[in-house]
Amino acid sequence: LTSDSCELKFEVNDVNKYFVTDGEPEVLLHTHYGVIPEYSLEEKIFDCRIWSLYRNHGKHILQDCSFELSPLPDKLVTLESDFKSGNIYIKNDEFTQNPLSNPLVYPLDQVLMIILLSLGRGVMFHACGIDDGEYGYLFLGNSTHGKSTIAKLWSQVCTILNDDRIVVREKERRYWMYGTPWHGDYAKISAQGLPIHKIFFLHHGENNLAVPKDERKAVSMLLTRCFPPIWDKKGMEYTVDFCHRLVEKVPCYELDFV
Repeated sequence: LTSDSCELKFEVNDVNKYFVTDGEPEVLLHTHYGVIPEYSLEEKIFDCRIWSLYRNHGKHILQDCSFELSPLPDKLVTLESDFKSGNIYIKNDEFTQNPLSNPLVYPLDQVLMIILLSLGRGVMFHACGIDDGEYGYLFLGNSTHGKSTIAKLWSQVCTILNDDRIVVREKERRYWMYGTPWHGDYAKISAQGLPIHKIFFLHHGENNLAVPKDERKAVSMLLTRCFPPIWDKKGMEYTVDFCHRLVEKVPCYELDFV
């Protein structure tokens, strides 16, 4: 992220500071505060009320629609066709403040992550990731399935990567999981990553019991617990193929727990 002045810095909160790196960026975004330029939004790709995605002359336009007080968006992101660079436009005078507030907040931050991952980088899941010091365990579940409960149960003896959103990527012929800044009820998260040893699909039960899942069923359960780029055919093909390859490498179980 860059801005129009090298003297101003972006604000980094207590959670995001763990994800700041001085490594070479894969995507460059330049932030502009003030007037949002007008774009033709005729080719709508996707719209889910709080955000929408358009295509315009080779560029992709990501619009924040979470505030409907004005017909004009308060925030707009333009991305080049290769998704390696773009601009963020914010309609206010925050450019006079130092430090600047984070220009990429919900929902644009997570949508951008889903788009970038779908380009062959990985998949983000509704999951809790746990590092027990030797192995990595991925617990998948939708809302109320118990991800935060699992995090709290393991927190005294393990490192919790995140209790709600985990990114999985293929690296060195293994599947690695990584923490993200977007946590649930458990806020003591980590940006580190490690290989996945086992995958568990959470389910509330009367007893604590782990039952192996066959690959076909496991793929279906992964797809209903991920953040799929449903607006993009190639991105969906990649996501489905990724889930197939993941279950071929990592054993999967359905975990009933009290």
